[in-house]
Amino acid sequence: MSANLYDLLNVDESATPDEIRVAWKAAIADLDPSDRRFRAYNDAAGVLLDDGKRASYDAELAQGRLDAEQEVESEPPSAAVTAAIPVKVDLADDPKAVEPKAVEPRGPRVGPSTGALIGTGVAAGLALLLALVVVLLPGVRADPSPKDAAKQALSQDRTTLAVESAAEQLVAPVLSYNHKTMDADLERLKGYVTDQMADKQSKAWPEITKEAQAQQIVVEATATGTALARIDPDGNRATVVVFIDQYVQKKSAEPFVLKMWATLLLVRDGGDDGRWLLDDLCTDDSCS
Repeated sequence: MSANLYDLLNVDESATPDEIRVAWKAAIADLDPSDRRFRAYNDAAGVLLDDGKRASYDAELAQGRLDAEQEVESEPPSAAVTAAIPVKVDLADDPKAVEPKAVEPRGPRVGPSTGALIGTGVAAGLALLLALVVVLLPGVRADPSPKDAAKQALSQDRTTLAVESAAEQLVAPVLSYNHKTMDADLERLKGYVTDQMADKQSKAWPEITKEAQAQQIVVEATATGTALARIDPDGNRATVVVFIDQYVQKKSAEPFVLKMWATLLLVRDGGDDGRWLLDDLCTDDSCS
C-alpha cells in the first residue's frame, strides 16, 4: 500500500472537496516548486479532488485494510504472545507457589500520522524562520498594529485573488487549440503570455500544427482549481498550481479527457498595476 493521501494532506477520509482543497492550498503555501513535497501534495490533491480517482483510491484503501486484517487473523500466536498467557498453578499442591500475573502483550506503538508530522515540521520551520527575521532585521516590529495587520492582510488577499483569477482565465486561451484554426489560436495565445513565452510557443507551433492537422485534433482546456504557491517579495512574480481538464477529440477516436496539474509562473505586465501574464509552465509529468 502507498502512503495514505488523506494523511498526507492531513484531512479525514470523509473530507469534502472544499476541505481537501483548503488543506491542499495550505500545504503548498510558500513551498518552492523544486521541493519534493510540492509535487507530492499536488499529486495527492489531484487524486482526492477527482471523483473517479478518489472512488478507486478509497476502494484500494478498503481492500488493503481488509487484506491486512485477514492476514493477522490467519497468523498463529507468536512465541511472545504464547508466553504471556498466564499458567494456572495449583496452590494446594505447592503452598509456596505464587500464581504468576498475566503479562499484557505490548501493542504497536501509536504515533502521529504522516500528515501530522509534516504539518508539525512545516509549522516549526516557519516559526523558526519568523523568529530569525525578527531578531536579525532591525526596526521590524513583531506585533504590528491591528490597522497595519488588517491592511497587509487585505492587500495579500487581493493579490492572491488576482493571481489565481488570472491563472484560471488564461488556461483556456493558452492551452486550447483546433486543427482548423491553428494560426488564430497562436495569435490568441500571445495575448496572455510574455514575449519570451510567445517566442517559445511560436518556435514549437509548426510541429504542433502538423500533428494537430494530421490527426484533426481539437483541444478545449478548462481550469478546475487553483492554489497560489508563492508570490515573490517584489509582488511582481507568482507561482500558481492549476488543475486542468483537457477535452480532446481526434479523428476516428472517441473523445476523452486528460486530467493534469500544471505549475504556472506569472509575471506582472508593466508593474504593480499591470495584468498577470504567463511566463512559463510545466505539467505534472514535466515538473521536477
